[in-house]
Amino acid sequence: MDKRVLVINDLSGIGNTSLMAIIPTLYSFGLKLAVLPTSLLSANTCFDGYQKMDTDDFMRKSLAHWQDMKLKFSAIYSGFLANTAQVQIVLDAIDTFADEDCLVLIDPVMADDGALYSCYDVSMIHAMRSLVARADIISPNYTEACFLADLLCQKKSTERQLGQLCQKLHTLGAKELIITSVPDEEGNKAVLYSADQDFELIKSAHLPCFYTGTGDIFSTLMLAYRLQSMDIREAIARAVKTIYHAIELSQAAGQIGAEGVLWERVLCQKNQN
Repeated sequence: MDKRVLVINDLSGIGNTSLMAIIPTLYSFGLKLAVLPTSLLSANTCFDGYQKMDTDDFMRKSLAHWQDMKLKFSAIYSGFLANTAQVQIVLDAIDTFADEDCLVLIDPVMADDGALYSCYDVSMIHAMRSLVARADIISPNYTEACFLADLLCQKKSTERQLGQLCQKLHTLGAKELIITSVPDEEGNKAVLYSADQDFELIKSAHLPCFYTGTGDIFSTLMLAYRLQSMDIREAIARAVKTIYHAIELSQAAGQIGAEGVLWERVLCQKNQN
């Protein structure tokens, strides 16, 4: 049977972020989708004056419809949520559709660079912890991971500090952690992977620039690779290499960071190869 993924995230009309990046990426892996928008935005939140409409009632009705249709999912993938009430909607979706063979990936999109996004307050951190408890995999960035674990963000992280971070997140219930933008002891960026109580810091190439949506793309690639049963270290290496290439290409073309990387060009290259 073809694999179908329930994707829960926002739809921003401008910018290669969230569903605008996730849908074509998962399609490129031959996956079927059921897409549940959490919010409709005129443009992503990097743009001043963006318009936003939350979709709580629509989400509930869509999930009820899909239950009537008896849909089955190989994975449930949750990202940006518009408000804390939507956390319960996602939990209800997991209760309804996640059998023992369904992979649940939670990308707790809510913060970066040591601060919460402007549309959230601390209540979102508490709500997200209940989702982490139901996840097979979580894929936060370093700031989000620290907020979830109630730890301070560090400019440089020692092995002891990273071990404590992993332990606290596993205590919340997360089975596997894939954390991006982790500062190592030299201050470089890396990806932290942890299963059970073991962890590994995987060095990653880093360009000193900002492109929104790269976290969405990373989480999406990790999900697709995981559904292919790819070795986790190979999956991380491939995802990092792909995003690095996308950033290089976007910089060369003069793409502004608020619109995200030129992901359409990367996917076009993939299809040509």
